[in-house]
Amino acid sequence: MSFQSTTKTRQKVLQSKYDWNQYVFHRHTVKELAEKNELGERQIRRRLGRQAAVQPSDYIFNNLIEDKTVPVVLLIDTTYFDCFGVMVFRCYNRRRNLMWRFVEHESNEGYLDGIVELEKHGYVILAVVCDGKRWLLGLLSKKYPSQLCQFHMVKTVTRYITRYPVLPAGKELLWIALALKNSTEVEFKDKLMKWFFKWQNFLNEKTIDDYETNKWHYTHDRMRSAYAALISNIRYLFTYQKFPSYGIPNTTNSIDGTFSQVKQKVHVHRGLATNKQMAMISDLLRGEIATRNVH
Repeated sequence: MSFQSTTKTRQKVLQSKYDWNQYVFHRHTVKELAEKNELGERQIRRRLGRQAAVQPSDYIFNNLIEDKTVPVVLLIDTTYFDCFGVMVFRCYNRRRNLMWRFVEHESNEGYLDGIVELEKHGYVILAVVCDGKRWLLGLLSKKYPSQLCQFHMVKTVTRYITRYPVLPAGKELLWIALALKNSTEVEFKDKLMKWFFKWQNFLNEKTIDDYETNKWHYTHDRMRSAYAALISNIRYLFTYQKFPSYGIPNTTNSIDGTFSQVKQKVHVHRGLATNKQMAMISDLLRGEIATRNVH
């Protein structure tokens, strides 16, 4: 191959990378790129397609992170797109995503296996923060200080009693839950216990469903569920206070914000093929704008 043809090939590759960068990070549409390059939309789509390699089903590491000696306060969560989900492992200290994987659904095994993969690659996990998937915190806390996102805990409470409860007991319980972020574990336990003893008879009220069979249910079962959720998770709600030197956040807001930004940019390009969508999400999670900049 001649020097001239090699140069042209390299220019095409660089231009394809530049177009992909504009498409992913700057929300340029295919039509805008076609007009800018004075090409047809089909040609632009082919260029973009060359950049969108099929994503592996295994964990994808962020190759922009070089220093692995800094201990990790790990945030974990999964968000969903049209046909798949993406499970993300984010370092709160670095404000960077360390690793992710495309999945059909989230599972405790997926999170635990992912943490093992991170440790195999040299990362030291100080603590883990998650949104409270069933049984996950119990499994994590056997090895790591584990924090339940307080924001998600409040969401769980309001799912049961709504954000505008009518009954006085519900209003008081909501006030206690909303004060979670400004409470210590001792204060919070004390408030919950006082609330329970005050409303114990109310919570034990029963409704008879069938007088013949004597079948019944608790009249205020949703309020009981909200209280039970708070009581059963107290041990995970204040981990960040028990390890102040670790710098553990009390919410997963950092990773939730990442999901929001990624979805906004992906939404601009609705109707993408799955492989292109995955490639775009990977670059956005990697934060690869700097490496794809072409002048």
